[in-house]
Amino acid sequence: MKLKRTLALLLCIIMVIPSAMLLGGCQAKSNVIKIAMLPKFKGENYFDAAKTGAEEAVAELNKDKKVVEFLYDGPPQDQATNQKQVDILEGWIAQNVNVIIVSPNDPTAIAETLKKAQKKGIKVLTFDADAQVDSRDLFVNQVVSSGVAQGLLDGAAESLKLKGYGPDKTANIACVSSSKTDANQQAWLSEIKTLLATPDYSWMIIKDENTDVYYPGPDETTTQTQCGTLISRMGAGADMIQAAIGLTSMATPALGSQYQSASVKPNVEEIVLTGLATPNAIKAYIKDDTNPLSTGVLWNVMDLGYLAVQCGYQLSTGAITSGSTTVNAGRLGERKIEDKMVVLGPALVFNKADVDKYNY
Repeated sequence: MKLKRTLALLLCIIMVIPSAMLLGGCQAKSNVIKIAMLPKFKGENYFDAAKTGAEEAVAELNKDKKVVEFLYDGPPQDQATNQKQVDILEGWIAQNVNVIIVSPNDPTAIAETLKKAQKKGIKVLTFDADAQVDSRDLFVNQVVSSGVAQGLLDGAAESLKLKGYGPDKTANIACVSSSKTDANQQAWLSEIKTLLATPDYSWMIIKDENTDVYYPGPDETTTQTQCGTLISRMGAGADMIQAAIGLTSMATPALGSQYQSASVKPNVEEIVLTGLATPNAIKAYIKDDTNPLSTGVLWNVMDLGYLAVQCGYQLSTGAITSGSTTVNAGRLGERKIEDKMVVLGPALVFNKADVDKYNY
């Protein structure tokens, strides 16, 4: 009887071991880290440049052997909603990616989905625009809000002064944002209003925020239409707008193109156009003396994508945590981490003299 029990036990062990080995084999995790990047939308030069930088970082990390698999997806420009971003995120969460890097269209609405990813052990980073602090591990910021605002106003002020405006001759300004839920643009606009109240910029005036700040959203056609309306309101009169500032990389080129195509153009010597854009998107306008778009403001967008992937990879491997104080970001060198935020660097104001230096 004892021998039969022993044989039965051995048989059970023999049958169970292969199953356990098979199960373990199925559950074994690959050493490759999956990093997924989600822009606000696809098919626009700003985020295309960020993707290029991200892919550079991936290639650098994979130089010796493959350690990173890179996924990139986003809604089209005309469907740039929170729900479209959430749909993509849910797919990545189900795939058990290791890192999600996202530029939210709505920082509050997306938070619950990002928290869901965190609960599954996925490292969550925001880039370009932030989400709720408790829904991400790190924010890779292109530049602090005050730096963006100052760069935008300095670009406008520089051009306005060349046309006779200044402390002795005030200028009315208008801004073209995206949507009121965009955290970045709301922060930049708030900083612009703060700077306009200081002596250095007090001669630049937003007369009525209800009519002089435009919110066309992320749709290209709506942005073009509203920028055209703004151009028609520009001129030298006291009730006219003398400077228009684009707060998005879609709005600023639209200002240039709408001026160019206007059947009745305001005098180029009386108005100024400027704003955030990739240099290549507005280079033709900046180099055209008949177009009042003479300066642009941005940062190295490719470096922003590169920095985001470097930080995501190091968070995933444990090389840094959200509580770290520095990150060694490859070719960018060391960057500080403060309050769970990494800052790429100061804003760049470019003009006709140096726009050809920047190929993105």
